[in-house]
Amino acid sequence: MNININIEDLELTVKRKYSYKYKPEFSESFTTEIKDNQIIPLVIEVFEKLEWPIVFADEKSIEAKRQNNWGKSTEKITITKKASGRIEVHSKTIEGNFIDFGKNSKRTGLFVLLFQKFADEYGKTDKLVEIQTKYEKEKSWEDYEVPSKLPKPGVYKKPNLELSVIGGLIIAIVFGILIALLTQNFTYIIGIYELGIGFGVGYLLGQVLKKTNYIEFRTLSILLAVMMVLILITNLFTQYLLITAEFGISGVSFVEFLKLRFESGLTIRDLNVGWIGLLVSWLFQIVFPFFIAQAKMAIMVMNNEIKKVPETVLEYTIYLFETGKTESEVRAELSQKGWKKGTDQDSIFNAFGAIHEFKESYRE
Repeated sequence: MNININIEDLELTVKRKYSYKYKPEFSESFTTEIKDNQIIPLVIEVFEKLEWPIVFADEKSIEAKRQNNWGKSTEKITITKKASGRIEVHSKTIEGNFIDFGKNSKRTGLFVLLFQKFADEYGKTDKLVEIQTKYEKEKSWEDYEVPSKLPKPGVYKKPNLELSVIGGLIIAIVFGILIALLTQNFTYIIGIYELGIGFGVGYLLGQVLKKTNYIEFRTLSILLAVMMVLILITNLFTQYLLITAEFGISGVSFVEFLKLRFESGLTIRDLNVGWIGLLVSWLFQIVFPFFIAQAKMAIMVMNNEIKKVPETVLEYTIYLFETGKTESEVRAELSQKGWKKGTDQDSIFNAFGAIHEFKESYRE
């Protein structure tokens, strides 16, 4: 049964209610007379009609994001099933705008109207029972065919911290020299260089970790912090060598060079912000690219972990958990189908962890 509804015309009937906040939000609730176990399936139906991608769902609530014409998410809409047929609809602006010009109320109002129209029209036929049955069937894995065998685990090297550290330090030294050369031959643009360092270091370290198969995040974060400090030191030392060579300065040590830098301070246009400004700029050169590199590295590491495990194996493992098996029982089942090594089984759980992180980040 197809319901012919013009979404734009329906949205025009919703009255705007302005919200003022860093990330504006709006909530409203309504009641429905349809059965409790038909609410979530119908919410999914409405989201599909509105073309709002679902980012989270459970038995009590479901979240989706509304996207503009360029595919950028603008609001997150959360539908929560309460007692006695009451449904709460909440819309929140994703980016900080301080005022939403009534957009969130438009989203909630549109959802409510469309849900009620679907409930009325579907209630005249067996469509509500049909979508409920389909939803419960998908949740129960009724149509899932258990594979007789699984693809074999891939062969990967033993995680190597030493090579990871060596690779990271080489990357840091190269970036330090490069930034020094760019600064001396062109100009230093605060923020732009740090952005480039963050993405460049994160990407290259991610490539190194792909080869070394090392994924211990806490240790890698420490390595990244050391790398950022090393980049700054290498940058300053290279500038020291270039300046002393260019002006024929002799007898000035690197420590004395740093003292002179502190004494002269940092000049931004015509304003000298002194040694405090210089120190803050150095801290910025360490901290800002660190977080960018950390995020880039983490994404690459998680993608690598997911790619290690065939989709068939991931799907089968999900099926085992969904049917109520414990972790030890799941490991036993995987072992019977060829995934006997603990490290191979761990790679599956690492992949699940990465998928969960991606889903959680997309929810925000």
